[in-house]
Amino acid sequence: MNEANDYWLWWKHKLLGRDLKASEGTPFAGFYRMVRKAHYGGIKFAIPVAYWPGEKGELHCREGSKDVSEERGCDIWINVCNHAVPEDWYREVAERDAPEWPDGMATSPPKGDNKPPEGIVDFDYLKSEIEKYAGSATERLTGPPITEQTQADKISNLANELGGLWQLADKLRKAERAPHDEALKAIQLKWLPLLGMAEAYRNLKFKLLTPWLLAQEKKAKEEAEAAAAAGETGPEAPRRPRAGTRGRAMTLKTFKTAEITDYDLCLKFFKDSQDIRATLQDLANKAVRAGVIVPGAKLIEEQRTV
Repeated sequence: MNEANDYWLWWKHKLLGRDLKASEGTPFAGFYRMVRKAHYGGIKFAIPVAYWPGEKGELHCREGSKDVSEERGCDIWINVCNHAVPEDWYREVAERDAPEWPDGMATSPPKGDNKPPEGIVDFDYLKSEIEKYAGSATERLTGPPITEQTQADKISNLANELGGLWQLADKLRKAERAPHDEALKAIQLKWLPLLGMAEAYRNLKFKLLTPWLLAQEKKAKEEAEAAAAAGETGPEAPRRPRAGTRGRAMTLKTFKTAEITDYDLCLKFFKDSQDIRATLQDLANKAVRAGVIVPGAKLIEEQRTV
């Protein structure tokens, strides 16, 4: 049979990964699977579906283990057209009752998966499910690289399952945390205005007490120098000026900061610092993503699985 009369051609091209457009209600002969979930957040499973031409050109359909009407075959086509599978995969599942597809996808809902999400999507359920899949992921990560398509499909399915469970776990984490976030927000709203008013103590110290104490220190120093010049004997260490008669008396304390006078020389001194390298790497990444050519850096493009 030439290609023009090959009823299976569309399916064969789909298996090769070609981007073929499908029309709703217009199926093509071939072997497929219908991917489903028992409920939102449930684990995916797939039912085998086959279409084949009859003696008079009609198209028969088999869904799971039962032959179905032509009308039913047309109705489900839109749900299976993008899930073509090799014939041996189909026969392994549909005729030999394999518990899962060769790429690891289940052929029926897992036990207990028909429960409503409110009954199973909690911490204990997610803990058991994540531990189960995480164990498989850890085992696979320590194994050899992928060498064939079936392995890639299995690992992709495993990543999808773990990704879905991660999203559910993160959603529940945020929901459990929400009341605490609201409580913390209420605490902040209650106390921040009061703290803001009391924070005037900083300005009292900076604008008023510091200048006065500095003046007192200068005065004491000048008096000590004058006494020494006159040959008078005074205390070896003059008493540091203080302020306050209640609580902790306030006095002066020396704090050290740096004023950069030569930026290039200073940068050269710190060029091997991990903090500088991390900051520089972040700046370079942002620049090349924006299309900027950065001297001393090159653009590296890598593909990642999404």
